[in-house]
Formats: sequence, C-alpha cells, structure tokens
Amino acid sequence: MKKRWGTPKAIVEEFEPNEYIAACWGVGCVYNKANSYEIQHGYYDHGNVSHAADHCGNSSNQVIYDYNDDKVGDAMYECGTDGLGDLECIIYKNSNYTGRIDVSEVKIGDYIYWTTSSGSRTWHHQGRVTATAEGHPNRS
Repeated sequence: MKKRWGTPKAIVEEFEPNEYIAACWGVGCVYNKANSYEIQHGYYDHGNVSHAADHCGNSSNQVIYDYNDDKVGDAMYECGTDGLGDLECIIYKNSNYTGRIDVSEVKIGDYIYWTTSSGSRTWHHQGRVTATAEGHPNRS
C-alpha cells in the first residue's frame, strides 16, 4: 500500500431540497369563536355555515401554494372540507373581515381572519398562526 500526503481541505455541501414548501406555518380555525361570529351576524343558517375541529379547526387543512415557484406563498386554501373540494382563503387582519392582505404578509404569531366560500355560502374563520402544522411537525 502506497501512502501519499495531501493538503487538507474542507468540502462544504449545500443543502438543496427537492421540494419547496412555501411556508412553515399552519393555522387552525378557532371554531367556537367562528361559530359565534356566524350566529351573531346571521350567517349560521341552521348549521349550513358552521365550523368544526376536524375540518377548518385542523391546522393541516389550511395549506399554502407557491404557483410561481418563487418561494413566496401565492394563495392559501382550505382542504379537507366536507365534500366541497379545496376552497380559496381570503385573508384579513381584522375582525370586520375588511382590509384584505396577501398571504405573503402573514407571519407566525399573527391572529388572522379569513373567509372561504362555496356557492352562496361564506364561512368567516379566525385563528393564530403557528410555527408548524398540526400533525406535520417536520413541515418546513
């Protein structure tokens, strides 16, 4: 076996993910407050516009899409609805559901308000943005 001396060198590998997740956050609807809002404002309609823990209340059901592949969220959708498909979320910073904001403005810790609609029904959601999505601790 022949030995050879070489100059020591460090090699740095750059991490390149094979898939980009637009943001590392989730937000579940505080469904009891959202249901109270619907009732107080006459939207509840005998339960046809209501919120539940296993649908909008699950933070994994609100997802962000990056359509332009520019690593900035372009839209938020609620999935896991009760047979309604994916519903686009319109995000607001206030409880009057006015002053629409872009999903790219949302930060961890924000308390946001958002609506989803299907046909003639509109749901008024609200919740605190958390660092990871429930049930997906490594989503980032």
